[in-house]
This record gives sequence, structure tokens and C-alpha cells, in this order.
Amino acid sequence: MKPHKNTPYLDLFQVIGLKLKKKADESIKELGLNAQQGKIIGYIYENQETELIQRDLADRFHLRGASITGMLQGLEQRGFIERKIPVNNERQKNIYVLPKAVELIEDFNESFQKVEDEIVQVLSEEEKQILKELLIKINKRL
Repeated sequence: MKPHKNTPYLDLFQVIGLKLKKKADESIKELGLNAQQGKIIGYIYENQETELIQRDLADRFHLRGASITGMLQGLEQRGFIERKIPVNNERQKNIYVLPKAVELIEDFNESFQKVEDEIVQVLSEEEKQILKELLIKINKRL
């Protein structure tokens, strides 16, 4: 039995994924955050309607209480998030993004869009459409 060898497809997906991650990390670093802080802000932004609490973030990002507490305090001090005690439950604080974080997320999305545009600029419009359809098809199979 021959040893299992990655297909060129898997190698390419992996290399592209790593390059994208590197570009994303670079653009978030320019904003003075590390990748995990960026992800946490993004997650709060997307889920703040759900009365997000610290434990939700700890579970989602596999962080222990003290780690997440420190990270949230840092983001709060820098004006990215706020924690408010809801009227109906004084034992927990809900977490929300502040305008500074919304702006950061929009900047980040914009720089991500630039990266995406850069990647596909070597393709014709027809090739872009085909690539998108093929990636959607592959994604549905996974």
C-alpha cells in the first residue's frame, strides 16, 4: 500500500489559505490588533443582537476565563467594545461593539476585498465566474 499523498488540489487550497491568512494578519496588525482580537471583535459585531456574554466568547474561542477577561478589558479600555449590565439580569454583562470597532471592521472588510480583488485580477470575467461556481460546488460537498 502506497503512503497517502495530498492531491495538488489540497496542496493548492492549503497554500492559498495560508497566504490569505498571512495577508489578513498583516492588515489587522496595521490596525494595532492581533488576529484573535480581530476575530473576537468581528464575532461580537455579528452577534451583539443575541445578548452576548463573556462565557459565549470563552466557549467560541476556547479561552479560559482569565484570558478572555483580560482581552475584553483591553478592548474596552481601547474603546472597541463596551460591557453593559442588562436590566433583567444584574449578574451578567452583555458585550457590544462601539463605533470605533464598527469602523475597524469596515476597514478590515475593505482591505480584505482589496486582497480578494488582487487575487482574481489575473482572471478574465468568465474565469472569475467559473472559479466562483466551482468553489461553491466544492464547498457544498464538504
